[in-house]
Amino acid sequence: MLSYFKENKLEILQLPPTAFSELLRAVDPVDHKHQGPLQNIWVDPAMADWSPLGGLVNNYGVRKRNSDLYPLVHEAAFRRFRDGLPLLLSDYKVLLRYAGSISDPLLARKIWFHMNVSDKMWDRHTDLYAEFIKSRFLTEPLYTQNNRHDFRVKPVNLFPEKRFLPYFTPDNLSQLRQMNFDETNRRLDRFGQNPSAEHKVEYLMRMLRRSSPVDLVFGTARNRLHQLSEEFVCAALIAYARTGVMEDVQSVLYFNYGVDVTGSIETGDLKISGGKQFQPTNPMAPTTRLLQTMATCYGSNGMIAMACKMLDHLSSVYRHLSVPSSVWFELLEWAYIHTSPRASKEWKLVSIPGRRLHRNAVQLIWDTMTSPPYSATPGLAQYKIYVEWLIKTNKLERAIQMMLDLEPIYRARVHHLQTIYPIHALNTTSFSHSPTPSFLAWDHSLSQKDYVVHTFSKWFSLLFKRIKSPVHLPPGPKLPKIFPSHDISTRLLPQLIHAFQGLLPDTIHYEIPTGVVRFKRGTGQGQGFRSEKRWTEVQKGAMVGMDLRPETARGFRRVRVGGADLNFSGGGEEELWKKGVGERGVTLRGRSVRRGEVEELVEEILGMDEAARGERETVTGAEMGGMEGPPKMGREKRKRRRRTVEEEEVKRIERKRAERVLRLLT
Repeated sequence: MLSYFKENKLEILQLPPTAFSELLRAVDPVDHKHQGPLQNIWVDPAMADWSPLGGLVNNYGVRKRNSDLYPLVHEAAFRRFRDGLPLLLSDYKVLLRYAGSISDPLLARKIWFHMNVSDKMWDRHTDLYAEFIKSRFLTEPLYTQNNRHDFRVKPVNLFPEKRFLPYFTPDNLSQLRQMNFDETNRRLDRFGQNPSAEHKVEYLMRMLRRSSPVDLVFGTARNRLHQLSEEFVCAALIAYARTGVMEDVQSVLYFNYGVDVTGSIETGDLKISGGKQFQPTNPMAPTTRLLQTMATCYGSNGMIAMACKMLDHLSSVYRHLSVPSSVWFELLEWAYIHTSPRASKEWKLVSIPGRRLHRNAVQLIWDTMTSPPYSATPGLAQYKIYVEWLIKTNKLERAIQMMLDLEPIYRARVHHLQTIYPIHALNTTSFSHSPTPSFLAWDHSLSQKDYVVHTFSKWFSLLFKRIKSPVHLPPGPKLPKIFPSHDISTRLLPQLIHAFQGLLPDTIHYEIPTGVVRFKRGTGQGQGFRSEKRWTEVQKGAMVGMDLRPETARGFRRVRVGGADLNFSGGGEEELWKKGVGERGVTLRGRSVRRGEVEELVEEILGMDEAARGERETVTGAEMGGMEGPPKMGREKRKRRRRTVEEEEVKRIERKRAERVLRLLT
């Protein structure tokens, strides 16, 4: 379709209005969203940087499929309008959907006002109003690029609403503003920002915090339309929830569905009652869309308990409605977002009742949705959230067990790619391009495989950061909330690295009782839109370095190449070795060591070869002599003796610590 719009601009201008409308419907971003390779995947900034999925989104996190096609559609539509060919209401509907799909609410407003110029203002119907309110306030997951993290309601965004003034003081308001500034100032990406504001930072959630635009659109539609629809009311409910004023949400629910929420918001004691009954043919008849809307409204405001109460009440009043799995998945993600340290601290400062979550809210939602009567089956996106929460709450044994259980998903994705690749390659070779079904199947499977790989890489990155050794614990009576264990760092992690080959991050770094282990995997260059800037330390040659603590081995690094052990002392040999070896570097592997060989291996590890040390001392002495001239014998003898005593003491300490390292390795 991109090539068609580029190469046939004159032919498109000559199409009749009905044919042009059919052409626009063929590229509708909502009706054909299943044809995109990402589908419901949210490409977060880390995924955009370090995964091939980053090539499918632009700097704002918007899918390139929509951002590349919309300018051509916009140009074709309005060139026809300037040539005197009218645009139909269905054409404006597709244009509004495109404005929402590229997350541009200001563009949606311009398209809406353009209908006044084309004398279509009084022809607007309920569906068109619903499309406008969805694209203007970004109420659909596709319009937010499935990004819920940047669309949560923050306490600092509630300050302009006067009804929240009692909860704000000069102190907590300044803290909230400073926290918000620190968060935005540290970010290197532009995800969640307004794409039309290229030269300034303008977050979409700040644009949507005012309730007066929602009042204007909702009031105009209610006055001009004869009949509202469930789609329009649900979009308005989400738009009101983005402002944080839940009283407006409750009033819309009461006047349209008869659901009455009574009680005091200050105390958090709310009761739900009532509910209108509708005929099945009524456009206001509730469906699962209403349940999904309630989960989004209360979940974005951190009111997970209230959302569960509302879902239970609606499913009991409208008995034909049962809570689907997608609703529980929505609540799980909102619970994970609002139990993050930053969100918890923000709501704690303001102390608005009912908006602070318990730290185990994710576990409660998980247990509820996976047990009868709901028995929801989580997907990889839900396991991604749950395993991350387990790692961050130091429940590492359960997290590792779930990672082992989920590892066959990666093998299944790879097997599926191997199965469909011959057909895809044959079609591409025979027809110089792949037919649409084969191309979509291949592209979707490849994206799913990349998503699985990045998910496991993120789990391992979090896991390596959480595991600490008791040697590195800070002093004090109260231990930090980490997982101290010798067995985890020295035995389990190497086994996990061996078991999950191909699913690890590019740079692996974790602590052991005697120091820190760092090594980099030779996986090539990054695929994201900012990978060239950050891919500065990752080399193609897979090198392993053991950075021991200074008192263990000073300036020591050991690299094993083809069975040979090389010890670099900081000279130019290392650079020469890198140039000569290239990608032939291999990782260190444990080898069996007999107790009789401990002394020799200790000498090898510490680099205490007598001939090399003697030669080094000779060269050093010659250099010193050349620099200082003839030394004074008495003073030089005392310095040499003192230096010898210090070296013997350091050697004794290093030998003792090296034996400890060998005991752990063997």
